[in-house]
Amino acid sequence: MTTLYITEQGAQLRVKHQQFKVFCQRQLRCELPVNQVSHIVLFGTCNLTHGAVRLALRRRIPVFYLSCRGKYFGRLEATGQATVTRLTQQVQRSAESAFGYRMASAIVQGKLRNSRLVLQRLQRRRPAASIAQAIEDLETWQAKAAAASDQEQLRGFEGQGAHAYFQGMAAALVAQPFAFEKRTLRPPRDAVNSLLSLGYTLLSQTIFSQVLVMGLHTHFGHLHVTRDQHPALVMDLMEEWRAPLVDSLVVYLVNARIFDPEDFTPPDARKGVYLQPAALRRFLQHWEERLQTEVTHPHTGLKVSYRRCMELQVREYLAYLMNERTEYRPMYWKM
Repeated sequence: MTTLYITEQGAQLRVKHQQFKVFCQRQLRCELPVNQVSHIVLFGTCNLTHGAVRLALRRRIPVFYLSCRGKYFGRLEATGQATVTRLTQQVQRSAESAFGYRMASAIVQGKLRNSRLVLQRLQRRRPAASIAQAIEDLETWQAKAAAASDQEQLRGFEGQGAHAYFQGMAAALVAQPFAFEKRTLRPPRDAVNSLLSLGYTLLSQTIFSQVLVMGLHTHFGHLHVTRDQHPALVMDLMEEWRAPLVDSLVVYLVNARIFDPEDFTPPDARKGVYLQPAALRRFLQHWEERLQTEVTHPHTGLKVSYRRCMELQVREYLAYLMNERTEYRPMYWKM
């Protein structure tokens, strides 16, 4: 199973004989059997025929709509996946402070530990004092998070840890002229932030789909505050994946000089910087390769793709939610 990305402006997705076919300027650009497609992602002014929409809904293939710059607009997805018993449990658990605290603590522990591991790997390849300091700081914030008294403290320690982490990550980016001083979003103000934002968007939509498949609601969070129009549970479950999946990929792409400055747009009126169309396709190829990389999932012992690992972690959360487990176990990376 793979994700079908459509980036050419004006492209149309059609279906014939159980094949998705992408046309642009009346020319067939690619075709893929329907049973090999797990997600469809449209960038900019792309569209689907009625037949393609109907088949995607029938096969429960979610369709994501993004701007040509990677900003998320919305999704098309079949209804009927919600499970009443699980939704009821979500509502009840969201009111239990002890459950919420334990879940939030596990999320922060997973994020800080995996962030520290990414920096340790980078330090081993290209030693730098700034990276060493960030590793030490992350260890401190992780210890503080382990002793936090409530979710508010956890959010504070997570924020401090993230600040230290990005300082270390900045020191690991050695390719010129891609300077990175701090994390900026809405809009991303440099090339590195542009890559990070796009990666986080794609990561969040992968988790979003898996949460829905499990019959859960995306908005009942524990670390991130539950509020209207905010998929807090998705934001919670993607935290342990940010550094090892998205950040490490971005560092590799920059240091390996996969991209040049010309691959990014000049700053727009809001000082936002984005990938050019051809560079976007290059990023998506590397992203999909990363998702298909196989690793050993620590809790099951199975050798599976990263995408499958994310599904297993959503199932891990579901087991904790439904009292089938006494704790949530983040997926910790190893050196």
